[in-house]
Amino acid sequence: MDTLLKILMPIFGPLLKLDTRAPHLPEGTSLVRNSKPAEKWLGYRYLATLFTFLNQFVGMGIAIIGLIAGLKTWGIVIACLLVIGELVAIAFALVVVRVDYEMRHYLVGDRSLRVAQGAWKREEVTLSYANVQNLEVTQGPIERVFGFKSLTVSTAGADSQPGHASSHQVTLVGLENADELRGLILKMMHEHRDAGLGEPVSSPGELVPARLLEIREAAVALRQAAARMS
Repeated sequence: MDTLLKILMPIFGPLLKLDTRAPHLPEGTSLVRNSKPAEKWLGYRYLATLFTFLNQFVGMGIAIIGLIAGLKTWGIVIACLLVIGELVAIAFALVVVRVDYEMRHYLVGDRSLRVAQGAWKREEVTLSYANVQNLEVTQGPIERVFGFKSLTVSTAGADSQPGHASSHQVTLVGLENADELRGLILKMMHEHRDAGLGEPVSSPGELVPARLLEIREAAVALRQAAARMS
């Protein structure tokens, strides 16, 4: 199937008007891990997509029988066009699934989490660890059969309505290592909060520009005070 999709990508790719630039974390945040959905999740999406066309195939089969019986030669021509149209629709749907898989990235940084996903509707959400309130690993019956889980990350003010996505909640789907990834994010959250308000811990002897400015202003103030006292 991958070979077929590689052939179809140049045909259908321009229709999606994709932004293929790789996602990145905000400036000042170091990448700890770049995760993607498992290939098992991709296989599940392929099967789910094909299943959605099953009813159409049944209906189209009945229509084709009626066309051939009623229109003879023209019925066969129309039936062939219907089959070709259906195959094109299936091919396009599978390409969208593959593109959606390739463009999903879960970037775990040392200060924030960035999730990029979507083929038709591109979404990139950045969640600061300072605002994360809950990490929940879920696995439904179908997910259990295919062997992957989902990780939902919620921040303060997240919408509690089931299935309603908001800028305060994001779900990382198709993970084989959801529990491990949850543990990693928790670790980053603890380190982030221990550092104090999201500021990175400076190494000994490291002076950032803001600190240098404070030291210089303090030195000037001391000189002025000493001059007034003399």
